[in-house]
Amino acid sequence: MRSGVLAGLCVAVVVLCVCLPQPCEAQWQVFVAPIVQKIEGLWHSDHVEFMGHNCQFRRRPKIRKFKLYHEGKFWCPGWAPFDGRSRTKSRSGSSSEATKDFIRKAFSSGLVTQEDAALWLKNHR
Repeated sequence: MRSGVLAGLCVAVVVLCVCLPQPCEAQWQVFVAPIVQKIEGLWHSDHVEFMGHNCQFRRRPKIRKFKLYHEGKFWCPGWAPFDGRSRTKSRSGSSSEATKDFIRKAFSSGLVTQEDAALWLKNHR
């Protein structure tokens, strides 16, 4: 008889805990806006002027092997038939690495000379 009373008491306590309103309920609406802002910040697109040409940059997140990477792309439509690409763990690193890749390709294709680059750097410091 004692074990039956103890079991009934345990069941009653569990039912009360489940059915009664909890004093601390999570207000998920408070967390939605900051989470959305963080996720939106992972994507970025921009227009820049590079050596007298309008160029574009795009950064977007990519998950590979359960790790977050940022893929960057730098291109100048109408001027260069190629683009610069990167994949890094750093958001800012993706933009600089994509730009470096574009410049390497521009040098190797002869689109930009060393004198052009030196003059552009001198005027944009």
